[in-house]
Amino acid sequence: MARKNIEDVILDECICCPHCQGKLILNKEVQNKYLCCSQCNARYEVLDNIPLFLSSNKVEDSATKLSIQEFWGTLYKTVYSSHDKECKKEEFLELLPKLESLFYHRQHLSVVEMPINEINGKKVLEIGSGAGAHSTFFGWLGAEMFSMDITLERVVATAKKIDFLETSKNICLQADAEQLPFPDEFFDVVFSNGVLHHTPETGKAIDEVYRVLKPGGKAVIMLYAKNSFYYWVILFFLKGIVSGNIFKSRNWLGKVTEWMSREPQKVFNPVTKVFTANEVCRLFSGFNTVKIRKSSFNVQQLPKIGSLLSKLLSKKTGLDEAGVLLYGNPWRKETSFELKLGRFIGWALNIEAIK
Repeated sequence: MARKNIEDVILDECICCPHCQGKLILNKEVQNKYLCCSQCNARYEVLDNIPLFLSSNKVEDSATKLSIQEFWGTLYKTVYSSHDKECKKEEFLELLPKLESLFYHRQHLSVVEMPINEINGKKVLEIGSGAGAHSTFFGWLGAEMFSMDITLERVVATAKKIDFLETSKNICLQADAEQLPFPDEFFDVVFSNGVLHHTPETGKAIDEVYRVLKPGGKAVIMLYAKNSFYYWVILFFLKGIVSGNIFKSRNWLGKVTEWMSREPQKVFNPVTKVFTANEVCRLFSGFNTVKIRKSSFNVQQLPKIGSLLSKLLSKKTGLDEAGVLLYGNPWRKETSFELKLGRFIGWALNIEAIK
């Protein structure tokens, strides 16, 4: 285990109670460690140096938050867990540097909006670490990473990969984006790729991002674009109206998105939202400057023929093996035409906001 010891985390006052920002005290029982808030007495378990900030005996998680954990935990198990179990340190560290070229090819916010040449020695928070590729990549570049996810399976997966870096400055924890367990003005950068549109109160999560950023700090966030081909044609028209899902449930959008597994779907995504550029500006109105860039169109989004077209194009563009770390499989590189279309009808709003 190469992450920062929980004793050092408490000593350095890197974390605090998510409910009241009170100081945390480490208590040790015969077999377990736990954190106790000195102000509100909330108690949090610690598992293998991973603080579990959803285990408080003071405030119960809502049914929606529990459903979010169940869905994303199940998705992780069906898409990533088999690869992660077989993932060896040498193999992972060989693929990790190759993520940079994949990100640049895809014009991804991980290298466009994210200041990767400046994060060495900086405190960086990732909200929604998923299987851990982004956090490990930034840690490899020298950032002091704080990686959090609401789903324990994904936190554990991230911790395993962070440990491959063999540095004792990184922290992994389970926490809620709407109640961040960090002091005010603590981070240089907060990164979140396609996560905050899945939390019930996105505005509250953005406010928390603002709170924990230092003055002049940068938020690098991706949210789904409402004014996109994928939303209006595939989701709203075909999966919403034509399939009748829009008439069956208020959460129809969540139910028709995110399931990437080939296994039959038995659990459904509780929350998915889409945003316009104007809505993003309102969400980030407290920041000094906000820039928005649209991207992400892939022919695989097309119904019926998308998979076939993608397979045919892969013979021209090739498959990038580093995609395994991000998506569970090698990634077909988009053509220049797809990348150009993404600027106008893409599914991603890449946001760079300075406090």
